[in-house]
Amino acid sequence: MDDKKIRDNDAYDDLLKSFSSSRKNEKPDDEVRNHGEIYFSVNSPRNTTARQTTHVRAANAQKKAVPQKKRAENIVAVNNKKTESGTKPNKRPSAKRRKRKAKNSFQGLLIALVIVAISVLSAFLLKTTVMNCINDILAINASTTEYRVILEKDMEVDDVIDVLSEKNLINSKAFCLLFAEIRDLGVDTDRDGFERAIIYPAGTYHLSASMGLEGMLLEIRTNGVESNTVKLTFPEGYNVVQIAQKLDENGVCSAYDFYAAMNDEALFERYEFLSSVTDKQLRYRVLEGYLYPDTYEFYIGEAASSVVERFLENFESKWTETYASRAQELGYTVDEILTVASILEKEAFDAEQMTVIASVIYNRLESSSFPYINCDSTGKYIENFRESLEAEGNYAEYMKVYDTYQQTGLPIGAIGCPGADAIYSALYPETTDYYYFLHDSEGKIYLASDAAEHQANMQYLN
Repeated sequence: MDDKKIRDNDAYDDLLKSFSSSRKNEKPDDEVRNHGEIYFSVNSPRNTTARQTTHVRAANAQKKAVPQKKRAENIVAVNNKKTESGTKPNKRPSAKRRKRKAKNSFQGLLIALVIVAISVLSAFLLKTTVMNCINDILAINASTTEYRVILEKDMEVDDVIDVLSEKNLINSKAFCLLFAEIRDLGVDTDRDGFERAIIYPAGTYHLSASMGLEGMLLEIRTNGVESNTVKLTFPEGYNVVQIAQKLDENGVCSAYDFYAAMNDEALFERYEFLSSVTDKQLRYRVLEGYLYPDTYEFYIGEAASSVVERFLENFESKWTETYASRAQELGYTVDEILTVASILEKEAFDAEQMTVIASVIYNRLESSSFPYINCDSTGKYIENFRESLEAEGNYAEYMKVYDTYQQTGLPIGAIGCPGADAIYSALYPETTDYYYFLHDSEGKIYLASDAAEHQANMQYLN
């Protein structure tokens, strides 16, 4: 390095030292020192360019602030709109999402309706149950119809309540059992202070729901057996009209109520042996043949439905499984067997003739040569009621389906109520080749295998 440059540098260093010493304790305006860093003031000549740059950046920031502000405002507006509507703005939900939302709404509505329906039904059932329980005890507006109740043996209160429930004289067996326990209707205290079960004696009683539970139990306990009753005997072969008239004449029930009770459809559901009864509307009396002939003891003023049930229950006890199997073996229904038996009651002079006459009827039924069984008793059955039937305008219609000179095969139904001998003979006929029979004035029977032989018998008797 040459001497000139060295001198110049030394001069420059001296200048700096003098400047620094003159302002040793003053803080320059154009710079700020901070931990060894120097920040130039905006008024500093050395920061002119920086100051200019700062103004330019500020201007640009101001220009950008406007759209940014608008964008912020838009964002706030969108957010507000989203908050209010709950959905994104300017974007419609997809079809799948709308469908799901509608389905959820429908399901919610359906659930609400189900809940309401269940609540209403529960309230109704509760009210009905409560009223039934109250009626069992207080008998409010209960039926006054009396029913015949039979206790087969001595019973305690629980067993008696079971019987009353079966007869539909009480509505709620469980409530009645509870009431009987609370009221001590099943126990009594003897003189020594010991409790003993109350025994309700076996017997036949006539009770109505209007008595209330305590009233019915009191009636049984005080032994109201068969008070004001009447015994009636119905011979074999009696028809329904004759039975109804006898019941009416003896004050058991009216004939009108008796006929109405026989038409109750519930009977045909309750008793299986009635299942083969068809074309009920075409029959003169629908239960003809099923009211078993016997001696019965009825209560005066007994319900007609109870009377009908007693006849049918008696028949049910007589129509055994053996009889049912035998009817199937012959290929005939219960109704057809009873129809044959009812004809035997009218056509046979005595029980001995029944089996052979039954063979004649079956021979004709099973032969294509004899479409008609030609039994006079079938037409006479309707003839007995000719006056009333003509007044009603249906005499000819009934004759057409009952008279076996017009009706092929068996009549539409029985023509009376057969007894034990006739039913047995219809089930176990003799095996013969007879197709004709007739009687003389003394009841002697004449049988024939063909028309010529039958004609000869007729000439002989004439």
